[in-house]
Amino acid sequence: MDINRIKELAFAKMGKRKPHNKREEGYIFYHGLRTAELAIQLREMIDETDNSKDNIIYAASLFHDIAKGIEPHNENGCILVEQVLKFECSEEELREITEIIRYHNSRGKSENWVKEIRIVQDADMLDHMGTMDVWLNFVHQAFDGKSVNASIDFYNNKMFKDYLRDCRSKLNYDISKKIFDDRAKFIHEFIDRLSAEGMGKIFNKDLINR
Repeated sequence: MDINRIKELAFAKMGKRKPHNKREEGYIFYHGLRTAELAIQLREMIDETDNSKDNIIYAASLFHDIAKGIEPHNENGCILVEQVLKFECSEEELREITEIIRYHNSRGKSENWVKEIRIVQDADMLDHMGTMDVWLNFVHQAFDGKSVNASIDFYNNKMFKDYLRDCRSKLNYDISKKIFDDRAKFIHEFIDRLSAEGMGKIFNKDLINR
């Protein structure tokens, strides 16, 4: 399997697409690319020696949301990927790729997933956290013509805190939870600062006393 070729095909199919009109053009491709990079890093931290499935993990991560917006996107994604990659990998590789795509969003529903599925599940969720979560929220609010206060209210709402707790509970690996916690911490720290500066206040009070 030629990963560079796989990336070219992924961009050709998703480089201009977005799941809905409140996402930037190409979101599906770039989310897949970030998920793929994250997934390989997770694999290296979880199992430093076995890289035999890295191409499978990478390709499945790239294409996991190819059918986003055509629900159920996991099942329809398998159909689309079989068409796109049928001449790019072996039948066994394609079977493993489609299996990951089929179950990538079935988090917390089984403890029997193979390692590759669990890794992509975690990488997918992690990409929605941290700076990327803030970016997505800002883009969403901007498309709705709302002010920065809408984002502040969103992150301070109890529903968002419940959402974080639910997402974390569905991660498969301890290292994934540590990365999740680090990204969640960034969000909280950023929103604290945004809340202050959004009201015209100086966030770092130490500067005032110098």
